[in-house]
Amino acid sequence: MSNQKRERNNHLVAITGAAALLAVAANFAVNALKNRRKKKDLLGYDVRVNISRSEISRLADRIIAKSKEVHNAVASVPLDKVTYANTILPLAELEAQQFPQVQSCVFPKLVSTSEDVRKASAEAERRIDAYVSSCSKREDVYRVIKAFAAKGEWMSSEAKCYTQCLIRDFEQNGLGLTITKKEELQRLRVQIDELSKRYVSNLNDDTASLLFSETELVGIPPEFLKSLDKAENGKFKVTLRSHHILPVLELCKVGLTRRIVAVAYGRRCEVNFSILESLVQLRHKIARLLGYSNYADYAVHHRMANSSSKVFEFLEDLSASLTDLATRELTMLKDLKKKEEGDFPFGVEDLLYYVKRVEEQQFNLDFGALKQYFPVDLVMSGILKICQDLFGLRFEEIVDAEVWHSDVQLYSVYDLSSSELLGYFYLDMFASREGKYGHTCVVALQNGSFVNGARKIPAALLISQLQKEVGGRTGLLRFSEVVNIFHEFGHVVHHICNRASFARFSGLRLDPDFVEIPAQVLENWCYESISLKLLSGFHQDITEPIKDETCTALKRWRCSFSALKLKQEILYCLFDQIIHSTENVDMVALFKHLHPRVMLGLPMLEGTNPASCFPQSAIGYEAVCYSRIWSEVFAADIFASKFRGDLSNQFAGMQFRNKVLAPGGAKDPVEILLDFLGREPSIQAFVDSKTQSGF
Repeated sequence: MSNQKRERNNHLVAITGAAALLAVAANFAVNALKNRRKKKDLLGYDVRVNISRSEISRLADRIIAKSKEVHNAVASVPLDKVTYANTILPLAELEAQQFPQVQSCVFPKLVSTSEDVRKASAEAERRIDAYVSSCSKREDVYRVIKAFAAKGEWMSSEAKCYTQCLIRDFEQNGLGLTITKKEELQRLRVQIDELSKRYVSNLNDDTASLLFSETELVGIPPEFLKSLDKAENGKFKVTLRSHHILPVLELCKVGLTRRIVAVAYGRRCEVNFSILESLVQLRHKIARLLGYSNYADYAVHHRMANSSSKVFEFLEDLSASLTDLATRELTMLKDLKKKEEGDFPFGVEDLLYYVKRVEEQQFNLDFGALKQYFPVDLVMSGILKICQDLFGLRFEEIVDAEVWHSDVQLYSVYDLSSSELLGYFYLDMFASREGKYGHTCVVALQNGSFVNGARKIPAALLISQLQKEVGGRTGLLRFSEVVNIFHEFGHVVHHICNRASFARFSGLRLDPDFVEIPAQVLENWCYESISLKLLSGFHQDITEPIKDETCTALKRWRCSFSALKLKQEILYCLFDQIIHSTENVDMVALFKHLHPRVMLGLPMLEGTNPASCFPQSAIGYEAVCYSRIWSEVFAADIFASKFRGDLSNQFAGMQFRNKVLAPGGAKDPVEILLDFLGREPSIQAFVDSKTQSGF
């Protein structure tokens, strides 16, 4: 933020009236805490920024050489002489020391302004990944660690957990198996990699499209039609890509067009069906080699859910709890279709269109106009203010810090009561340069740790693609961007507040079923009036926050048709679990059976190819598609139990920081939630939130 803008925002505090004070409170609070001192050397921080191409290559060489030295030393320990000090501690120290060095090599590929540096960074990542993969197959190191584990001489529960994780990593790579089985495991993984690449390539290379006349696309905005290519006969070409398909399904008034598009999209790339079948069979073989009865149990065993049967129970219970609300929602949609299109039957292809139609009628929300109330600087200041107050933190901007672009800001984070330095974070928020990573995410630059008396301070990077102020006009955020940024900043806070001793369990290296829960808890502040007013202010007069009725409408809109939407997601998750927990499933028959059972009688689209409908089951999220809903459900439980009645409850906020954010990955997530909630986590608060806020 420029000095001119700081002076302007500070001046606004003098305006009288509660609304004015409320609207600028966030900016004022954060600006008052700005650290004006230059800082070149950051305490306990080893990440290098602005590293050159040649330096990246040399650092990668040193990382690999040092790691070899340590692994060789551990491997040379006689099995009858193993101790914590000569076996586990060297590996833990190595990980803590090398994590920021590795990140110094690999994070520039996301943010550097130099193409040569980005290429060198990507190459360094490839080399380091290949080396780490080879380390995970070292039988000599594995034997030494197993010998230490057999002695049972643990220094602490976290050290025990760390040792068990090391062993598990080795054994998932086949160590502990016979030579024949180990070789088979490697062959299976090579086959899976090849099929996965082919699957993705087939989707990327699919150029299929549909042709429609303008009358067949009634309801589609003119600017979208102009963006479409035209065939020789003058018809518009709609490709089978989501950026074309979704607008048609959501906006086109012609039911037949929606159905044609949905069917074509649901049966695209039919060659991938046989690939998905092969992938599932190969995954089951890997699971059996590693001692599991099926792939789902293998994938879930070391996650919070723990077993495929528990995932089934969770999904079935949630689906049943949502049935009454989903039935009311579907009836409303069917009634509207009958009114607009007559007696044509309602199909799954109609969901997006009629949900949008009802929302337009029910909610007075103009998201284009709403954007004017979310200037970038004000939103970010509001997020910082809320997190400071809630979690007992103090954020100070480090002015003139070494950064890789003039837009980047660096903050230090302190405990509010003790002034202890907790960590650092960078904000690289604007879509201002070529080559920058194109999505919003958080990157751990240095994991916090405290190994053998050496303290590493956590540091994170939040990357986004927001629009800057241009020509005197303030950069404005869509409401969805506000929610997304708040969510991602929740990961930053989690990273900074994590107090695990081992780098392995620090930062965001947590159970995948658990890691999203804290960030999803914080999303709730984007839908509550008191916090929305902190985050908003009309761009020409930031003392004017969004109105109360808009806050109420946003909260209701959030849950509109949520039961039906979740039912559809649960359908995909059940399909994913079944094919990965049962051998030789007829996927088409399974989909045909599940669809009407979960979706309240709505049949699947005729001829649908499950490999088109469930790409996550094929690549990347196989057997764990449930995880997003899982974390959302337990986040709702936390918010309803501890914060819904008092968003600024500092006692609950500090408990959340100390009991949920601080423990890190060494503590069982179920125990973390039990400790914080004082009871078993439940789906009921989530179901209630949908029922009470829906139609």
